[in-house]
Amino acid sequence: MPAPLMGSKLDQGEPLSGEALLGYLPALGEVPKGVFTKFAENAAVLRRFRAGETICQEGDFGSTAFFIVSGKVDIFIASPQAHIATAPGGRGFFGRTVARMKSMLTREAASSPADDAARRKWIPVDASVDLAVESPIGELGPGDLFGEMTCRTFQPRSATVRAREDCVMVEMLRVILDMLVGTRDIDDSVKSSTKVKAPTFKGTSFKAELDQKYRERAMFNHIKRVPVFESLDEAFIRRLCETSVLKTYGKGEVICREGEPGDRFYLIRQGLVKVSQAKAGGDMVLTYLSRGEYFGEIALIRQGPRTATCTAVDMVDLVEIGAEEFQAMAAQFPEVRAQMQATADKRLQSAQAKRFPSLSMSSSLHEALDLGLMQAQNLLLIDLTRCTRCDLCVQACAEAHDGVSRLLRDGTRFENYLVATACRSCQDPLCMTQCPVGSIRRRENLEIVIEDWCIGCTKCAELCPYGNITMQPVEVKAEAEKPAPPSKSEAAPAAAPAPAKKPSTATKATTCDLCTQLATPSCVYACPHDAAMRVNPSEFFSRSMPGLQALLFNPEKSAKGSFRTTH
Repeated sequence: MPAPLMGSKLDQGEPLSGEALLGYLPALGEVPKGVFTKFAENAAVLRRFRAGETICQEGDFGSTAFFIVSGKVDIFIASPQAHIATAPGGRGFFGRTVARMKSMLTREAASSPADDAARRKWIPVDASVDLAVESPIGELGPGDLFGEMTCRTFQPRSATVRAREDCVMVEMLRVILDMLVGTRDIDDSVKSSTKVKAPTFKGTSFKAELDQKYRERAMFNHIKRVPVFESLDEAFIRRLCETSVLKTYGKGEVICREGEPGDRFYLIRQGLVKVSQAKAGGDMVLTYLSRGEYFGEIALIRQGPRTATCTAVDMVDLVEIGAEEFQAMAAQFPEVRAQMQATADKRLQSAQAKRFPSLSMSSSLHEALDLGLMQAQNLLLIDLTRCTRCDLCVQACAEAHDGVSRLLRDGTRFENYLVATACRSCQDPLCMTQCPVGSIRRRENLEIVIEDWCIGCTKCAELCPYGNITMQPVEVKAEAEKPAPPSKSEAAPAAAPAPAKKPSTATKATTCDLCTQLATPSCVYACPHDAAMRVNPSEFFSRSMPGLQALLFNPEKSAKGSFRTTH
């Protein structure tokens, strides 16, 4: 049976008394007795699963973590890997036109999605293992913990867990997890909305035991699997495993600050890190980094101050490599240094290209941000004085993306422009902040990439404030279940046929990819009246919309100007 949904009670399993719980998790004995007795009641149960039973399902919401007492489980992503293909030059009139014009439209310097995806070989999940993209299945056993991030953040389960053999587990609410590993910070919004004082815990030796297991069993592979470290030899990776420091940061805690000297390099073991930079007008979010990604290399390579501030979005576990070890690695493995230098250059170029709009008064900037216009880096605008509602832009998008349009000719209207419902490449991409499997990310060219291993949990679509991510059914062909092997008394067949393929449907998140493989987006190219355009809002509004200032100073007019258009 799947785990219970989010709540304050556990309605399945055998209730564990405090004494019984200490038998399975003795580190809880380090918590003061009075505190433990007060909070442990009804906060953990013993669960028993038979071989083949599902413990939790990917995409389901939950509020509990599991500690394996005995037995082994398989942890895997069951959703078939698939996506809606981007295929300019496909079906229909527009597709045939683009096929003929492909040599003119294609960007020779555009990054290849296939080449980019080839470097992403591992899927991060809410456990101590990563899953290989080619075969997303792993194994957990006694002493392992899974579901920690779901327990702490109420995010969807990142993977399906199934008992490989009969298993016994302790399922716990967050208060038990907090006692074991320490309390995360509570949101200010949560504090202000409740009179209940949240308990705080320092943590126990259980956290140190998890860190030691990670260092002994998983850290080597974690470092080796980072693409930039693939050329490191085994001896040096083991040296990093021995000398690096494992550290945890609470929600909102600053890991490193812009302008400070750089003294270490960071590899994300678990959690999400926000990278921001001080700009005229306020801090600007440059990107979000998740498990398996790294930061802090720019200051060490250039031997200068930090170029950005990095903050823990929620509880974050990091592998910290000191400056001395980093410089030794850079000197001994020049190819690693070269790759890091290339990444650092791209990050710096991307950061320099981002800026707040240069409006004349701070109140105008504030109003523009409220409208969401200046949060965008790339808007799809439609000039309604030219648009004839022919919908060729929508049709072109559909024909370029396997029949599924990624834009809707609908949205906010102001003056003679319509902001179409299509990805805005937000400066602060909230859609990336809660993906349980790290399948959504953004390239330096602003394209939002949703990987094939998306589990269809809908979190990115829910988080997009503009409705620009949609969930679409994608038809895939999966291998049919193989028949049971013949018994010893039966003659084996002469030649076993290849496994049959059977069609199935998987729900995947989809959004505009900016047609980055083309010099001009499909929707813009198809418009016969030059009404559709992709623009940088800061530059476009400052030079093309002198009336914007008046609009921003008139909230009543702004409110009236926002409505749904008819088709």
